[in-house]
Amino acid sequence: MTMRLNFLLLLLFTSTVTLAVEPIHVTVGMYPFAPFVELKGSQGEVGMTLDLVAALNKSQKKYYFDTFLIPPKRRYQSFKDSHYDVIFYESKSWGWQDINVDVSKVYQEGGEVYIALKKPERNQSYFTDLTHKRMIGISGFHYSFANYNYEEEYLVENFNMLLTPDNDRNIKLLLNGRGDIAVVTNAYLKRFLLDYPNVSPRLLISEKLAQKYNHTVLLRPGISPSVHEMNTMLNHLKKTGEMEKLLEKYGLN
Repeated sequence: MTMRLNFLLLLLFTSTVTLAVEPIHVTVGMYPFAPFVELKGSQGEVGMTLDLVAALNKSQKKYYFDTFLIPPKRRYQSFKDSHYDVIFYESKSWGWQDINVDVSKVYQEGGEVYIALKKPERNQSYFTDLTHKRMIGISGFHYSFANYNYEEEYLVENFNMLLTPDNDRNIKLLLNGRGDIAVVTNAYLKRFLLDYPNVSPRLLISEKLAQKYNHTVLLRPGISPSVHEMNTMLNHLKKTGEMEKLLEKYGLN
């Protein structure tokens, strides 16, 4: 009887310890947004977001972050439907104004630039007035020149905009003369020109940013981790140099 009781107590203690160290599962929403998330065929999803999630998992044991891929336009409804609780590389001004979210501190900056085909008569003033120019951008994205309205009908009607899923297609469409100005992520353009240096002489690139990013993390209110915990974890990655390594890897430093 005593041995059986001891065995049950040991089993209960072991189960309690196991439960105590089980990490809290946190689902991170993400959508194609180079260089943060890219779809690479057989490689699957790659990019800064996935590396950042891996770094967070490695740096602590309280939480386990995994990723959930969504189309850009579906990210709001997917959040409302509780398909995920956290999303990186976002801004409250990108369509989240009417959705209840907690917002982290800005942890990274970036931006977009305008590009056009280089011609003798074109200079930086070409990017000043976008009227009567065919714009090329990414479906579901928010652009400052359009007052952050991402509705396809509005963008097509007001800017004759050609919309595709990614920066790579947009650059190639521009090179093929399918539009006048493309809006591309600055970091992605730098990497593209490293891969295709022969393209650089063909492009006129805006000296001023078309849009500046102040990247934050958006979290569902009341979940763990809290905003304070998320800020602490990101600060830890900065202090240890892990964040700088990621920025350097993707040309974002």
